[in-house]
Amino acid sequence: MTELYEKSLRKLELDNVLAQLADCANSEDGKDRCRALLPLDDAEEIRLLQQQTTAACGMIVRKGAPGFHELKPVAASLERADRGGCLTPVELLRIAGVLRCIRNVKVYYSEDGEPTVLGVYFQELSPNRYLEEKITNSILSEEEIADAASTHSARVSTAPIPAPSAAQTAAAQAAAAKPAQVQIVSAVRSA
Repeated sequence: MTELYEKSLRKLELDNVLAQLADCANSEDGKDRCRALLPLDDAEEIRLLQQQTTAACGMIVRKGAPGFHELKPVAASLERADRGGCLTPVELLRIAGVLRCIRNVKVYYSEDGEPTVLGVYFQELSPNRYLEEKITNSILSEEEIADAASTHSARVSTAPIPAPSAAQTAAAQAAAAKPAQVQIVSAVRSA
């Protein structure tokens, strides 16, 4: 950047404007992206972004804003799952929240009926209701897994419980001290 360009940005107080914009974003990633914005100088790109902004404002006026409140950062969790790693119930619930948001936003757009320049973005969304429901039906809260989460745990929960030995009790207490981890199903790879 030239010195004149940087001086212009300071004079326009772009950093303050971007900080105010970042305050309106729902996620930390969104806030970071707002703060990193720079003015454009390509007329075609500017026209396209103005058309997208006009289309988004029109949708919001007609239908209200789509809900993005369930969006949490899940990229690191998905990468770990893709490598065969285990995810915690919290991570799985966040993934289910993103899947629910994707499904809701896809419905939001499809109910509008008017094609816009934003259509390409909405068409890229791939809801996976099966995985979303599998997660939400298997994980009751951040600390509680449903008995029906797997056929093994369902069988165990209905079987008579023998009295534990002292060694089993100690092992169970040690295991309870670690955070619960659940191997994510291979369907995450398709999400």
